[in-house]
Parts: sequence; structure tokens; C-alpha cells
Amino acid sequence: MYRYFVQPQINQLSHAVVGFETLIRQDQDGHWRLPENLESISIDTQLDLLRDAIKTLGVSCTIAINLNRAQFTNIHIIRSLIMFHQEFRGTQLVAELTEQVLLAPHARNAILRSAELLASGGVQLSLDDVGTGENQLNQIRPLLAFTTEIKFAMQNFRQEGRAALIPEKLREWKGIADLYALRLVVEGIETPEDEQILNTINIPLRQGYFYQKPHPIFEETALNYQISFDDRQDGCSCY
Repeated sequence: MYRYFVQPQINQLSHAVVGFETLIRQDQDGHWRLPENLESISIDTQLDLLRDAIKTLGVSCTIAINLNRAQFTNIHIIRSLIMFHQEFRGTQLVAELTEQVLLAPHARNAILRSAELLASGGVQLSLDDVGTGENQLNQIRPLLAFTTEIKFAMQNFRQEGRAALIPEKLREWKGIADLYALRLVVEGIETPEDEQILNTINIPLRQGYFYQKPHPIFEETALNYQISFDDRQDGCSCY
């Protein structure tokens, strides 16, 4: 049994929830865990779950579905996402590419083909983990023409023992986002100190445990999905 958990993305300037990342989980012995093999879950199953999530949340903002490289280069999956977007035009669907992206030449061509097809169908593209591993500007530059959003994961730098570099790297990627007119979402925000770094650099789009942990979607959650953010701020709403 599968279900989607969601984690909100917030705009600190407007005190608004502007989107959600969906995170698929599987019931394993009474606990919801990340499935071992994401590719074994059919796109029809994932979109059925996403359809239920959107109907329950009743949102008209962005909602992101994670795809690894194999899923992203599957044309059936790409076409299914485009058809789904046409069904739910009130919600902006975002395909979030979650792995190192433009490595081998054959993978490069397939990813660029999928990115172009998504863009032509109105589905936005988000590149995850920029600044980590091979996801540097020289590698992802060919994709930027089809990209709407880049995501910078603070937790990656902490896990690699490079936390001291976070402010410098955030400034670099903010400059890249401004240059290419992209949304920059920073994730992995866990402490007031993390938030202060973003305030200083003036990056408003944020996601992390500091605001709300991923949680299952229930009707009562849909009515109060901004609850943890409201407790700290003047209130937020999805638009």
C-alpha cells in the first residue's frame, strides 16, 4: 500500500504556502517508509495517488512529483504527466528531477528530449540538489532553457561536512537563478540559524523541518496544512 506525504514550500516574504513536494511512502509492517524500488511503482498508481492528494488538499498552487533519471527518460511517464496536467490545470504540476542529471551522452540526449517535451506540455521542471556532486552549472546548463526551478539542499552540505560553505554557495546559486530567471527553493532548513542565513541573502522560497515535516494527507490536514507555519508567522495561504 502506498500513499503520498507532502511537505510545503513557503514564501517567507508573503507568509504563504506556495507549493508542495509529494513524497511517496509504502506501508511496511505498519510503518510508512521510502519504497526500495521506486521504478516498480507504475506511473498510473503514482498519478492516482497524486489525483487524490490534489482533490483532498484543494490547492491551486504548485505540486511536485519526484522522478529519478530512469523515470524521467521514460516517454510514457512524461506523456502521462502532461495528460495529468491537462486534467488539473488549476494546479501547476512540477516534475522534480532528483538525481545527477547530464552525465553520459546518451542520458544527456534522453533527458533533454524529456525536458523539452514537458515544457511544451506545460509541466514545469525542477532540478534538485544543485551545487552537489555533478549537479554544477556546467553540467546542468543545457537543461536550463526548459527549467523553471532549482533546489538547493542545505542538508547535503551538512552531511558532507561542508556546512561552512552554505552561505557562499547560496549566493552563487541565487546569482544563477536570477541570471536565468528561475525560482530558487532552499530545502533542509532545520534551525533559526538556517533561516537567518536565508534572510540575510534574501532568499524567500523555503522548505524544511523548521517549517513543517512531511506528513500524510488527510482532510483535516488539508484544512490546516499551514498549521506549523501559522504558529510562527502571521498566517499563510496557498494561492
